[in-house]
Amino acid sequence: MDELRERLEAETSAGEVGPSTSVRLAIETYLERRLEDARNGVGRANPRSIKIYRSVATNWIVPILGELQVRHLTPGRLDGYFRRDVPPSRYPDVRKVLHGFLGWLVVQGALRTDPLANIQSYQRKDVQRRSKDREVTASDLTAVLEAIEAWMTAERPGPRPSTVYRDLVLFIAGTACRPGEALAVRHEDVDFAYPVEPGVTRPVVHITGTVVVDDATGKLTRQPHTKGSGAGDRTLVVPSFVASMLRERLMAAPPNENDAVFATRTGNWMSLNNINTRLRDRILKDTEVGTWFELRLLRSATGTVVANAAGAEAAAAQMGNTREIAESHYIHKSRLAPDHSAHIEAVWART
Repeated sequence: MDELRERLEAETSAGEVGPSTSVRLAIETYLERRLEDARNGVGRANPRSIKIYRSVATNWIVPILGELQVRHLTPGRLDGYFRRDVPPSRYPDVRKVLHGFLGWLVVQGALRTDPLANIQSYQRKDVQRRSKDREVTASDLTAVLEAIEAWMTAERPGPRPSTVYRDLVLFIAGTACRPGEALAVRHEDVDFAYPVEPGVTRPVVHITGTVVVDDATGKLTRQPHTKGSGAGDRTLVVPSFVASMLRERLMAAPPNENDAVFATRTGNWMSLNNINTRLRDRILKDTEVGTWFELRLLRSATGTVVANAAGAEAAAAQMGNTREIAESHYIHKSRLAPDHSAHIEAVWART
């Protein structure tokens, strides 16, 4: 019987792994293949994304499911796994990695169907998505800019503080780009007279990269495409306050070897972690907004502004996302339903 089963498995599984492969080995093989694809520009993932997937697998999948054989990844086993072993805060990440892994197992012939397909979502309704934890209002933005201005003009020894923090806030608020994308903008990416239609030019910025940490050197570098292997590359028409800021910055800032618009005093790429730390611990310290503000929240706020004015598709294009991602992760939906009270009054007031 065992011999017959092994023959059937060999015939039905022509890939790198089979039904009797351990989950530990199978998911390691899967991640290695994804990493190879990412390095070769195949698919939407990039090496940094695969690093995150590996962390999820190492911490939440392998310790619990790793010793099982692939054939034992049944709907019932995974249902119990999500109910008992995955905390609500980690559920979206774990399900995302498992979804890709199980689909790959189907392609390899190790599974006939995806056992995750018919399992209900265990996403807790009271667990707020990270990017929607606070909606930035116009008064919040004013408070942030005023606090930065007060910090810039305060009496202190040494050189006058750079305008880079103020300018980054204005840039992200005016574009809805990711903070890493803002830090990767170069002088050549700015065009103050870009033809948007025959005879009409507008100031634009080309979003074509993001600042990341190089895994090999541990140093900051500019990745020559946006998130998703360049799927989010786009050209954005900027509002006048961003255009004015960029003109002033390009004229005043000294040149640097990276051609970066936002650079350190030594001309290097800026660290987003250091920027948020400086904002929280120094610039916005002892202010109400300083207790919660991060640059990433401006992306959601401006995406919501665009969505309210022109719809979710327009917001997604502005942000470099799909409509589904923009709606589920970034756009804040109003709880106020459309006002139909006059129509209701007109009908029922006759009775």
